[in-house]
Amino acid sequence: MRSLFNADEIQKVPEQAGIFCLFQEQDLVYIGRTAPRTNLRSELLYALKMAMADDMLASHFSFELTASPKTRAAEELRSYYEAWGRLPLYNQPHGFSLHEGTALRR
Repeated sequence: MRSLFNADEIQKVPEQAGIFCLFQEQDLVYIGRTAPRTNLRSELLYALKMAMADDMLASHFSFELTASPKTRAAEELRSYYEAWGRLPLYNQPHGFSLHEGTALRR
């Protein structure tokens, strides 16, 4: 289920490990994961901060709890690449990079 990408909706997200997807309307633009010692809520709040600074565009998000976020994110990225022949916009090398699983940090 997708939620609006805003602080109120992010506050409903558990402080647990997992993966998340950011969407700009219907388009998937980023697949992220929690790093060790972080959680979904904090990663999504950081991504929202980036969006508010006009460094990215995202209108909605979804998430999945998992004990192995690195593996699940890699599976989702591989699946996306196989379907579309490219990575989501903000997972591409010229966009933002994944730094230890942290969302959208350059």
